[in-house]
Amino acid sequence: MSTSTGGTLALKLCGEFPDIAANIMMSPNIAINDPNAWLPNNHWGLQIAHIVIGKHKTADDSTALYKQYWNQRYSTNSLVQLEELLESTMKESTFKKIIQPTLMLYYFKDKDNQDDVVKVSAMKRMFMQLGTPDSLKREIAIPNAGNHVLASPIKSKDVESVKKEVEKFAAEILFMKEKN
Repeated sequence: MSTSTGGTLALKLCGEFPDIAANIMMSPNIAINDPNAWLPNNHWGLQIAHIVIGKHKTADDSTALYKQYWNQRYSTNSLVQLEELLESTMKESTFKKIIQPTLMLYYFKDKDNQDDVVKVSAMKRMFMQLGTPDSLKREIAIPNAGNHVLASPIKSKDVESVKKEVEKFAAEILFMKEKN
């Protein structure tokens, strides 16, 4: 079970280790939702990013609860490695090797109300390229989440739908039963 770039790593692992039982992803990072995301991973890209963004990026959420669980400040140097990871692994050749039962949840309501961190279109393209049989995979939008982070009540407005869909997938596809 993973979120965001954890989904990137989960897909890579599932492609390399077919004995992994299943893959449950929430807002997997297949591509960053920024038309300039490729830039830091190219010649002079990091230097340009430092000029445009600065050496650090600060999160928009400054609440105490957010700060308790997330980093408030990020080094832009990490953008190079993140983009390299995405460009070298999030491609059809990786996705076709994935055969595990897969659940993908993501925030999408409409064109103006969707994940602004990672690209929904890239997630949907990846999902269609998976080697997983159609009967063992589910792609579900969580339209009322309102945020990239689906499973945290700190950010998501619809954790209940996330919980319901994960439990439904576990019962119907993975044949897991609730322990009494």
